[in-house]
Amino acid sequence: MKRLLNRFLSLSVAAWLCILLSFGSIALACLGATRAGEWMSRLPNLIGIAVLTLGIAITSVRALFRRRFDSALFHGGCVLIMGGWLVGQVALRVASPENPANGLMAMIDGEMSDQLFQGARLEKLVGRVPFTVKLEKFTVERYPARDPQHEAPVREYSSRVTIQERNKPARVENIRVNHPAIVQGFYIYQMSWGQTQDRWGNPVNYTVLQFKRDPGLLSVYSGFGLLFVGAFWFAARCFRLKRGGVACL
Repeated sequence: MKRLLNRFLSLSVAAWLCILLSFGSIALACLGATRAGEWMSRLPNLIGIAVLTLGIAITSVRALFRRRFDSALFHGGCVLIMGGWLVGQVALRVASPENPANGLMAMIDGEMSDQLFQGARLEKLVGRVPFTVKLEKFTVERYPARDPQHEAPVREYSSRVTIQERNKPARVENIRVNHPAIVQGFYIYQMSWGQTQDRWGNPVNYTVLQFKRDPGLLSVYSGFGLLFVGAFWFAARCFRLKRGGVACL
């Protein structure tokens, strides 16, 4: 059993696995983000990634016992990244209308809601979040107009919202692109916007907010930190050993 484990976790197997994963990443990139995400979220692929994560975790523990702390950190970072992604995928699979994990909310100024929708026209109700969101003001900022006959391009758009949680005072958040608000594990992103008409037929802008709940996100961020430290430590050790005429592997 020990001999089989050593062969499975050998450097040559790891090298071939890295090559295969590199070609797999290129193939997934050719599929596009949406199709690649759908393919990766299939149950057989999740099981395969879980097995791979377990193997890397064993490698990290072995490196720790051998006092190869750089390798332990590097592999431990990979485990946290892959494990965090798996946790996020499980959250999507077990999501329910009472506990949604992903959805969209479209509003105009003054509207308040706790409902999340999906679909091309946001016609499918997926659930409710445990707080309310009221859109106070949606703002579209544009670059200075060069041609009065053409509308200036958009520089930035943002939504100022009031978040009301149960048994907590209301708070105001300014949600911009790449600057989400975080409420009870939900990341609220400024996704898009458009124009519609209010009840009196007047043209108004509406905002589309995306809600995502990913309990594994902190693990992913921590994993990238460990990965960076382990890689830097490994490079420093190799530099010292190379100066002494010793191979670092």
